[in-house]
Amino acid sequence: MEEKNIPFEKTIPGIYEKYLGPYLYEPYSVYVTSRIKGHPKKVLEIGVGSGRLTNHLSKKLGAQAMLYAIDINPNMLEIAREKVKTSNVSFLVADAQSLPFSDHSFDCVICQFSFMFLPDKQKGFNEAWRVLKPGGQFIFLTWDKAENNRTLHISQQTILEFLKNEPPAYFGKAYSAMNNPDVLLDYTRAAGFENTSIEKITLTGQSPTAMDAATGFVEGNSIIKEILKEGPELLETIKTTITARIHEQVCKDPISSELNAWLGEAFK
Repeated sequence: MEEKNIPFEKTIPGIYEKYLGPYLYEPYSVYVTSRIKGHPKKVLEIGVGSGRLTNHLSKKLGAQAMLYAIDINPNMLEIAREKVKTSNVSFLVADAQSLPFSDHSFDCVICQFSFMFLPDKQKGFNEAWRVLKPGGQFIFLTWDKAENNRTLHISQQTILEFLKNEPPAYFGKAYSAMNNPDVLLDYTRAAGFENTSIEKITLTGQSPTAMDAATGFVEGNSIIKEILKEGPELLETIKTTITARIHEQVCKDPISSELNAWLGEAFK
C-alpha cells in the first residue's frame, strides 16, 4: 500500500489511530494516567505512538510539570505532536534502548505498549532505571496473549486462515513478545529495580461496529500489504469474515469487549 500523497486518515497509521486508538488504547491511557503517584515535575513517556496517553498525561501534570515524549518513529511522533499542542510537552525522536538523557533525570518514566517491539528489551528496562531519580516511579504496560483479547485473536486467526504465505515476523508480535509476568519481573530486577509489582489489568474496549474493529486490525496494520499482494478482493473477504465472527463469538454492534494487559510498577 503506497502511502505517499494519501490523506492521513487513509494511511496505515491513520486507520490504526482512527479505529484502534479509541477502542484499544484510550481505556489504558486513562487508567495508566490514574496510576501516577504524587506530583512529579519531570516525566518521560517512552514510545508515544499517536499520543493518546501523552494527551492525558499533559492534562494531569499541568503547567508546573514537564513531559518529555519520545518515539523512534518520526511519523508517529508527528501524529502525536498534532494531537497534543501544549507548552508542557516536549517531543523528541529517540531510541528507548539509548535514551538521550543524563542519569537521574526524571521523577517518573512511563512506557505504554512499546517495549514489546524493542530488539533488546533488557536495554529498555536498563535505560528506564538509569534516567529515573532515586525514589522515582516506573510504569510499563504490555499486552497479554492474543487469545485473551478476543476480537484481536479472531482477527489474527482469520487473516492467517486466508493468507497463503507465512506472515512476516512482525505480525502478532505485540501480543506474543511480553505476556509472561515472571519474565517481566526478571527484566525489572535485572535493570536494578527491587520494589516491583506485576498485575493483570482488565478493561473494556468499545467500538461502534465490528467492521470498525476489523478495519483497524487489518488496514491499520502492515499485514495489509501482504493481503493485497495475494489479491485486492481478499481484503473485503477477510474484513467481512472477521466482522461475522466477532458478532458470533463476542457480541453484536456496538462492540464491547474485554481487554487484557500486564502492568508493571516499580520504584528506584
